[in-house]
Amino acid sequence: MFMTIEGFNKTGFPSCLWEFVEPFAQINHASGIAVLAVLIVILSNVVSNVPTVLLLGARMAASAACISPDYVRKSWLILAWVSTVAGNLSLLGSAANMIVCEQASRAPNLGYNLSFWSHLKFGVPSTIIVTAIGLTIIR
Repeated sequence: MFMTIEGFNKTGFPSCLWEFVEPFAQINHASGIAVLAVLIVILSNVVSNVPTVLLLGARMAASAACISPDYVRKSWLILAWVSTVAGNLSLLGSAANMIVCEQASRAPNLGYNLSFWSHLKFGVPSTIIVTAIGLTIIR
């Protein structure tokens, strides 16, 4: 995975994406934190949370350091919190979700088929609420 991430970084796409988003994702404004949170949630569910942290971590910290050295710690806390909670959004957001889903369907006499959509009905609101609570505490 680390080699794949490094190769993906070399394409220049992550840098272009960050250059586009960075002006709107300033950590010293609530709107900037919201933009960061949305970006992290989307990326965590598309490429998974570990690659998201590897792709955004240094960029977010560098951007935060340009505002104030005090914001660097906050940027790492935001990235850690949101990327962790983002795994709850969809079945694909976390390998643990897939494992639980598979185990639930195999349970003797109580097998339950958890579909992508039924998980999403719970995952979207819970991810939004828990992310917002955590960001409020970090702020």
